[in-house]
Amino acid sequence: MENIFPSNEEKQKLLTQLNLLGAMTVVVEFIGGGDEGEIESVYYIDRNGDSQEIPKDMISWTQVVYGDKPKLTKEMSLVDVLEDLCYRALDAAGMDWYNNEGGQGSLVIDFRESPPKTCLELGINSMSTEEYKFAMDEEEDE
Repeated sequence: MENIFPSNEEKQKLLTQLNLLGAMTVVVEFIGGGDEGEIESVYYIDRNGDSQEIPKDMISWTQVVYGDKPKLTKEMSLVDVLEDLCYRALDAAGMDWYNNEGGQGSLVIDFRESPPKTCLELGINSMSTEEYKFAMDEEEDE
């Protein structure tokens, strides 16, 4: 899969900032269905195994852009950066996680490995049908 980070410099900046927080694992959870999808939560698990809120720290980040718009680099909160990174990963995966029965999953950055690994975990929901046929005519008594 393609690299989802805007640049190696921005990747290192983000990973360094998250590492300084004491993050062992960073999780961005998403869910979709119907024709909508959204990020549900963004948090990290610290070295003690406790879930923590991402602080409001800001870093410079080049946001994903669509169409002919020029790239835009600006100061963004860590939560916004992680959400942008998750949407980049979902775009790169090319899976339809937000239409019909939808899907869910998470983008995980695992600092327990060196270098840290980024992984998209994605489940696509599908409706299944089990068909049964019953003969409903009464048998004649003899």
